[in-house]
Order: sequence, then C-alpha cells, then structure tokens
Amino acid sequence: MARRLFAVAVAGLLMLLGSSASSAATSLSVLHSFAGPEGEVPAAPLVEGGDGFLYGVGRYGGDFSVMPPDGGGTIFRTDGAGNVTTLHVFSGEDGAVPTGLTQGRDGMFYGTTVYGGVPEPDSLNPGPGTIFRIDRSGNLTTLFVLPGWESGYRPGPLVQGSDGALYGTAVGGTSLYERFPGVVFRFDPADSSYRILHTFTIADGRDPTGRLFEADGFFYGTTNQGGPFRCGVVYKVNAAGDFTLLHSFDFNDGCEPKAGVFRASDGFFYGTTEKTAGGYGEVFRLDGSGNLTVLHRFGPYSAGGLSPDTNPTEVSPGVFYGVTPLGGTLNPSYGLVYRMDSSGSTSVVHEFSGPDGIAPHASLALASDGVLYGSTSVGGAYGLGTLFRLASTEPALPPTLLSLTPSHYGVVGGSSVSATVELSWAAPAGGAVVSLSSDSNLASVPATVTVPAGATRADFTVTTRQTKRTRVATITAAYNGSHVTTTLTVTR
Repeated sequence: MARRLFAVAVAGLLMLLGSSASSAATSLSVLHSFAGPEGEVPAAPLVEGGDGFLYGVGRYGGDFSVMPPDGGGTIFRTDGAGNVTTLHVFSGEDGAVPTGLTQGRDGMFYGTTVYGGVPEPDSLNPGPGTIFRIDRSGNLTTLFVLPGWESGYRPGPLVQGSDGALYGTAVGGTSLYERFPGVVFRFDPADSSYRILHTFTIADGRDPTGRLFEADGFFYGTTNQGGPFRCGVVYKVNAAGDFTLLHSFDFNDGCEPKAGVFRASDGFFYGTTEKTAGGYGEVFRLDGSGNLTVLHRFGPYSAGGLSPDTNPTEVSPGVFYGVTPLGGTLNPSYGLVYRMDSSGSTSVVHEFSGPDGIAPHASLALASDGVLYGSTSVGGAYGLGTLFRLASTEPALPPTLLSLTPSHYGVVGGSSVSATVELSWAAPAGGAVVSLSSDSNLASVPATVTVPAGATRADFTVTTRQTKRTRVATITAAYNGSHVTTTLTVTR
C-alpha cells in the first residue's frame, strides 16, 4: 500500500510540474509518416532548398536488400503540405546511412554516409563511408570514399566553408591510450583533395560529433568525450590546422555534448550536453574565449524534457525552440518541443504522443515562411518516424548578420577575392538585401548583395587596385540594424 501511495504521489508531482512548465497548446501538425520504402528514421535537420521544398534524409529504409534488415537510407524532399518525393535510394556502393545534407553555394546539396563505399556492404564489411553531391532532381555523385582507419571513416555531417571546401569530422587517428579518437578533415570538391586538419589525442577530445560551425576564420565543434575530465570539449580549428581547446566539460558544467555549437544573433555560441551532474542534460552559452554559462538544466523530472542530443534553433533574437528525445508527462520516453529565452527560462510547447511521433533526434529548421519544421525518429502511423510542422507564435522578425568572411585575408593588389555574408537564420520571402561598403579605394565592393529567400549565405566579389605599399581595408556589411566587418590586407 505504501509503495502504491508513493507512486500516486510521484505521478501527481509530475503532472504538476508538467502543467507549470507547459505553455498554451501550439499548432503542431504531422506532415508525413514514413512507411519504409521512401525512408525511415529521419534523424537529421531538414534543409530549405530555396525552391519551396525542404530536403532531408532517412537514415535507413529504401532498398532493404542493402545492409538488411533496415536498408541503406534515402534522400527525400517535401513541400509544406507533406507531399514527399524520394530523390535517391542508397545502394551501398554509393553509401549507406546518410548523416544529413548541407546546401552549397552552387545550389547543390552535399552530405556524407556513415557506411558504404564498397560493393554490397554488410555488418562484417560496412564500408568506411562516403561524401556525395546531389542536385534537386536526385542526380547523385559519389565524390569521395573515406580512406578508412587512421585516415578517417564513419564521417559526420558536413559544412561548406567560406573557401568552398567541405569540412567535417570522422572516426580516425591514433592515440597512445586507445585507437581512433577522431579527426577533423577538409575535402575540396573542386579537386577531390582530402586533408586531415587535426587528430584528437583523447586529452584534447575524443569522438567528435555534430556539425562544425564557421566563424571568425575558424570551425567550432565539440567532442562527445575526452578532454581532461573525459566529458567532452569545445574546440576550434582553422583550415591550416591550428587547433585550440576552448572548454573542457567536467560533468558539473555538463558532459557529452553531441551536437556541436552555433553562434546566435547576440554573438555568443550555444550548445547542449546530454548529461550533467544531478540532471539530464543542459543548454549552455559560450563566449569566444571559452567561458561557459549553464543557461538551463533539464530534469531530474521528465516533465520539462530530458537528455538533449541536438541544439535549439533561434527563431527570433533571444528566442530558441528545441527538442529533447525523452521527457513529457504523457510518456517520458516520447520527447517534446521546448521554448527557451536567452536567460534560460524554458517552457514546454508540445509533447509527442505517438501518432505524431516519438523521439525527435534532429534540430528544428526555421523556414522562410516563419514555420518550424522537424522530424521524429520513430512513431507515426507506421512506427518509422514522422515529419511535422510547428507554427511559431513568435513575431516574424527578419534575421540579423552573423559573419562576413573573405576567402583570403590577404591579396595582391590588382586581383580579386570572394567574400561571404551569413545571416543568423534563413532569409525571408523576397530575400535579404545586405548593404556593403569599404573604407579604402584599394578594395571595392558592390553596393549590395542579396541572400536568397530560405538561404543563410551569399557571396560577392571584392576587387582591389595595385598599391606601392601594403594597406589594410575594412569592409562592412549591414542589414536589419546589425553590421559585421572584416579586414583585407592588400599587398604589392
């Protein structure tokens, strides 16, 4: 009897916590329930293509003769009404188990597969993984098969750098303590060159996960484990391989960051850890020097969410929406959507119930229509995952400028260099017109550059004049009350 009364008391406490944490009901609607042939387990963020469609991957499904019983995965697209078209089914030799997509400045999509790259991969010989390119019609090209072992295998998601190359992480490298703690690599699709930028040693990180984020000439990332306290680290590395360990987690301030970090409109980096001392994960904020602030700790009760393995998405300045794969008052193993402001105050906006999905393992995508789109890895009508849309109640504010990055910081006078402006989130309908200026007649820029609707970046060309002595030009970009600058050294 005492045990039964205790259970009733705990249930009542969870319901009370759930009602205090939850906000008013939001309009989440299921767009698609995966059945298998078109994919299953959509566990990567959707990407807006700028053509009115969202693009994504099913980690498994498609042709079930590939790495049975689950299949090698698919690439698909969907419109806002949930009409899904399968663009590509992986056959094994061209890859298996895709990690996600990133859109290049050429309009193509690039990505990696965890396995594949060998004929008929299986559990004994799954293959080292691939890097691929695919157009909007579904024409896929395998650009590279990972070398394997110390040189890299099982790659994570990619990001395109301002120099046009693709940057990512993989298993690989060697350590005195344990083999293959991980590598950061650079792959240039223009010449198919592959180069390892950094090999982790466990002391400076182990098992890099999540997508890299480019800012200030560096790529910022996290490792799931390793570091002085074996709880993971935040690091940065540039294209030359210069590596800096920014922060080492010690369990008290978090442990096992799985999703990398991103820079928000306030200039700080944000991320999550799956574990914490006395809790079940957190959201943190980090400055460029590595000083970390814990904004919100999840748990110990399930009502507010548990164990985040993805990062929240900034939907307007200082307002973030995210998902946790666990938590909720309906069923603690189903997961939820939460809202957080920059002070760390959170509220639950939706709890998954099964038919609308279970266990979201992908960050939400804010599309140019102001709607959040996401996925769950299981659940839905067939138990194989769902796509959903969540109408944000936040004011529809245009993005701000995040960065201005030249492809080279030094140039000989008389030649040209490309530069990239990046927004904090997708440009609205009609695009974002960014104003440009230069404080020197040695470096000329166009008056404006337009970031297309649904995109976050745009390129422009800086032309320079010959000079008799080295000078430094400051280039400024301005949009929506925000501005960013960069310098360009013009030499003889």
